Amino acid sequence: MDLVVLGWLALQLTGSPFMVGLAAFARSAPMMLLGPFAGIVADRLHRGRVLIFTQSLGVVTALALALIFATGGGGYWPLVGLEALFGILWALDFPARRTALYSLVGPGHVATAISLETVSMQLAKMIGPVLAGVGLAKIGPVACFIAMAAFYAIGLLVSLGLSSHIGRVAARAAPASLTASLGAGVKAAWEEPTVRTVLLITVFMNVLVFPYQHMLAVFSRDVLQAGPEWLGALVAADGLGSLVGALTIASRRGFIAHRHLFVASVLVAPLLLVVFTGSRWRWVCVVLLAMIGIAESGFATMQSTLVLLSAPEERRGGAMGILSACIGTQPLGTLWLGVLATGIGVAPAIAINSAFAFLAIAPVAIMLARLGPRREPVTS
Repeated sequence: MDLVVLGWLALQLTGSPFMVGLAAFARSAPMMLLGPFAGIVADRLHRGRVLIFTQSLGVVTALALALIFATGGGGYWPLVGLEALFGILWALDFPARRTALYSLVGPGHVATAISLETVSMQLAKMIGPVLAGVGLAKIGPVACFIAMAAFYAIGLLVSLGLSSHIGRVAARAAPASLTASLGAGVKAAWEEPTVRTVLLITVFMNVLVFPYQHMLAVFSRDVLQAGPEWLGALVAADGLGSLVGALTIASRRGFIAHRHLFVASVLVAPLLLVVFTGSRWRWVCVVLLAMIGIAESGFATMQSTLVLLSAPEERRGGAMGILSACIGTQPLGTLWLGVLATGIGVAPAIAINSAFAFLAIAPVAIMLARLGPRREPVTS
């Protein structure tokens, strides 16, 4: 929901694809800057309390946006400033939530647990964009922000209920400094071949592939000649595909080839995106985005699974923090895509990015596939 509202409002307020990219940059940059430190926080603090804090911050931020736009003070820069708080929220939430999942289910069920979490996220990604598109077209942004506050409030209630079931991180005699912990975490991640290749591919995907999501508002208006309702449908189709992919992974019984599924996903997604940019039919674009969503689900689920399975307990939050920093490189790609789209048009810009993504990812993905099968836990 936030993705649609931010993209459409930024476009309406400025008319500039670059400013849409800049708004997305502000929304996502905290994950790149704070991700590794947020991982250390997840290793040192009670993860349940971290989740309570992030959901509370979401409620407050969404209500602040609703109040500003309801009183006529809604402009581009207040929107961007408060959206940056959502970015800080996500930076803190991601490592705490994923490591909490691992603590709850253990290594044998982590892929299934992450898949089920992805299911819930993709349901929100399907319903939220449709509500946002209709809300923006029929009511206005205030109703959208109020709905976002309500969803964060539900998340807060769930976090309050789960907090007591999420164990504390095992105490250590003499915790290292933040910089020492960060350095040790980066060193450990880079020395493990699977984690290293996953992190590299994550950077390529987030810099060159995923920024298209923030340009769907521009693509919808300029290429498909459509309004916010179709923008909501496009984003929801991506969510539907991701939901189907996550349900398929979660329903698997027995062995899951984590590496091979990850490799297939990261090779297929950019190729489908190139095809998407060449289409001018709205329903064809919807179908293609659903297919892209399936590939994205395989990537996202196996990405976290591979890192969690490879990291030691005392460094697991730190490893997820480093992963979140790699995910947080997306705003750099979004900013670049905004500049490129302003110069040559949004469809050619996404196509060029996607082609470069495939060329960059392919050799690294082949290296990961050739590492051979790891002793992957049976998931059920």
